[in-house]
Amino acid sequence: MSNIPQELIFDILSRLESKDLIRYTCVSKAWYALIHNQDFIKAHLQLSIKTNSTRNILFHNRRTNYTLDFLSLPFDNDEMLGTATKLGSPMPSKYSWDIVGYANGLVCLRNYMEGGIALWNPSIQKLKKIPEPYAQLPPPELDYGFGYDSTNDDYKLVQIVELANEEDIVVSHQVRVYSLKANSWKRIQDIPSSGYYVFSVGFCDIVFLNGALGWLMCGELLDPQCKIVTLDLASEKYRVFPIPVDNIEDRYMPDLKILGDYLCICLNFRSRRDVWIMKEFGETESWSLLYSIDRQPNVCVKPLAFSKNGEMVLLEMLGNEYSRLSWYDLEKKSVKQVEISGLLPLRYYLTTVCWGSLCLLDGDPVIAKSSNKRKTSSSKKRKTSSSKMRKISSIVKPFKLW
Repeated sequence: MSNIPQELIFDILSRLESKDLIRYTCVSKAWYALIHNQDFIKAHLQLSIKTNSTRNILFHNRRTNYTLDFLSLPFDNDEMLGTATKLGSPMPSKYSWDIVGYANGLVCLRNYMEGGIALWNPSIQKLKKIPEPYAQLPPPELDYGFGYDSTNDDYKLVQIVELANEEDIVVSHQVRVYSLKANSWKRIQDIPSSGYYVFSVGFCDIVFLNGALGWLMCGELLDPQCKIVTLDLASEKYRVFPIPVDNIEDRYMPDLKILGDYLCICLNFRSRRDVWIMKEFGETESWSLLYSIDRQPNVCVKPLAFSKNGEMVLLEMLGNEYSRLSWYDLEKKSVKQVEISGLLPLRYYLTTVCWGSLCLLDGDPVIAKSSNKRKTSSSKKRKTSSSKMRKISSIVKPFKLW
């Protein structure tokens, strides 16, 4: 094996799945050093993203046993996506760990009831706990986002603290940033958004794309228009973009997503659901309507990913009694349900698309079980408090999800 050029070994190993590479660290000291090398880890990730060879769906069950199921999604066969593998919870808890963000194979989790934040690599089952910043009492509205700063080669977690006055009017948004490289939090400039509030109604409300975090902000009664705010993780500068539709009289809840390499916004109307993509990030003139589908009663439809040839979109369909995946053909404008092997009926699942990677390779192993009970934190996330729901109802017409 010593006669094989190192460049060839590098190229071959970089094409393998993460779980296989973990086993191959035992082959020799040279292979161990190579697989742990940061240049190799980056090359492996870039190749995985380029070829979609390790694209996966992470199923997050928030209703039963708080488990996380991992489904391989090779896209070689658009009708059969692969075989699901049950992972269980990355850390023991009587409460659910919610996904607050994803970047480069790392999933950021937060336990809103007991407190605690962690980075988790599900493909290699490694974990790193993150200290939460000091939270004032009573606990304010908190939102979190997670992403990668390629300029400084650093993973960052952003906390947004929404503060309101006695009349329940939002007066400021304090922002703190955690650096994985420095292992510390710092305060940065507040969001320039007086009178607006972060539109947070559920799961993974803050998205990551092109080195920036993005989220929706909506105004009070006098200015009900929604806007998109982004934070560049390297420069720590904010930008504001309008959504692609001005008339909000007939719109239900907007939903900001990432679809492939595009920023994506889903707009719900009485009879249809429009999905727009921003073809050039940051260029408002590049908004383009990707598709429009009829609205189904009590069903929430969200785009997850493009097919390998880009001709179809994988949809997550959440209903009263089920969750399912379906392909939407962009040309034929038809929907076809996806067959999944090795997974129980999809009831009450939420999904995240991610890639297998070696990031966090030197992290701690996932905790299998623990006899210690953590104390309940006083800093609970009020996902949709009564005050926030009153604001939402003033600008959108809610629909029944469950």
